[in-house]
Amino acid sequence: MQYPGYNSNTVKLLEGKFYTFKIHNLVRLQDDAYYFVLLDINGMKHFIPAAFYEHYGLSKGNEIICKIDKINCTGRIILEPLHPVYREGEVYNFDIAETPVAHDKHAIFVKDVFNNCIEAKVNDHRYFEIAPQSCIKCSIISLKKGRPELEVCTQS
Repeated sequence: MQYPGYNSNTVKLLEGKFYTFKIHNLVRLQDDAYYFVLLDINGMKHFIPAAFYEHYGLSKGNEIICKIDKINCTGRIILEPLHPVYREGEVYNFDIAETPVAHDKHAIFVKDVFNNCIEAKVNDHRYFEIAPQSCIKCSIISLKKGRPELEVCTQS
């Protein structure tokens, strides 16, 4: 989907593409939450929840790169700032946060670089039969709200 902006002669923003945005301000809205106000290349304002990106080191005046994650049916653009460490499609080592529960062999919990506990999907149930370890390799499937969606890499 694409977003034509509110006037002609603007650059069309496309879903799945990356663009540079300037952090214009940090505001507190009626829901009592803080949001970064971002300006796109057309001068349009967009809001992202500050709480999701508190570890990113974002501040007023910074230029950041964001992916156009989605453009919904009302034209609202959902942005995902580029993660400071992780990239989609890449593989990284993660420390295991919790030992998997015997009856739940579909996920394991790991810690990301910010010490968040993240669920990693496990497609090969034989993974749990492998000797205990302190870290595992996971692939970054996507990044949403500042957190990686992970999948445990198949053991060979």
